[in-house]
Amino acid sequence: MISLKQLLAAITRTKWVWIGLAAVLALRFYYVLEMIAALMIFSVLFAAGAIVALVVFLVDRASRQIVIWAEAGLGAVVHWVTDAAEAIFAKPVWAQAVSHRFRKELKQNGKI
Repeated sequence: MISLKQLLAAITRTKWVWIGLAAVLALRFYYVLEMIAALMIFSVLFAAGAIVALVVFLVDRASRQIVIWAEAGLGAVVHWVTDAAEAIFAKPVWAQAVSHRFRKELKQNGKI
């Protein structure tokens, strides 16, 4: 098996010049330029997709913490809303139309 040092020693300086010249000539072909342009475009698109995925991941992680934080205070809000709704809807409609004195009499008689 040949090592990298031996391989580099085997290729002379003139061979490197020919390889470089071939690479420069290859870059002049339309197909090669097109492939390099496509590589650059897809690299940019891949990076943009990775950034979008990272942002979605971070928003998901932050929203979990926000939901946990809000869940603790939500119980008090739900109780406050249900108590307010009971205060509004639990009274009979006629209860506000009856005078205060008559309501007191109804309470004493056990009708309310």
